[in-house]
Amino acid sequence: MSRPKPTDLRTGHSTTLPEFRPNPTAVETPQAPQTLKSHGKHLWAELWDAGRNFYQPKTDSLVLERYCNLQERRKELLEIIEAEGWLAVGSTGQTVTHPAAKLLAEVEGRLSPLEDRLGLNPESRLRLGISSVEHQSKLDAFLSKVGGA
Repeated sequence: MSRPKPTDLRTGHSTTLPEFRPNPTAVETPQAPQTLKSHGKHLWAELWDAGRNFYQPKTDSLVLERYCNLQERRKELLEIIEAEGWLAVGSTGQTVTHPAAKLLAEVEGRLSPLEDRLGLNPESRLRLGISSVEHQSKLDAFLSKVGGA
């Protein structure tokens, strides 16, 4: 029977998650892109405010813009569905799903992966290591108050 390999000689896939390092200083909210309407601009500001410790303007702006555009489109489609209903009359008089409902399903399908990548749900924040940073910053704030007193 073979003996286990010593720990220092083991190679292979690491089982630990990569270390997450927050921005050393909070980033300023970049100006909202011209392609966004009022709802998208409001969402843009909220996202940058929430992610100022981990979003990078140079690399994350396009993803955040796409997310805000999709949220605007989702809002517009929901307004259409609210006004006209989920069902419509087809070309031969049959009841069919409203075309906006089909588009809404497509938009929502595209939003979910973006939410995971941006850390907009608890599971993705945990996977990305963002929650621990938020807790650490609260702890640091507490310790600075206690240390400063």
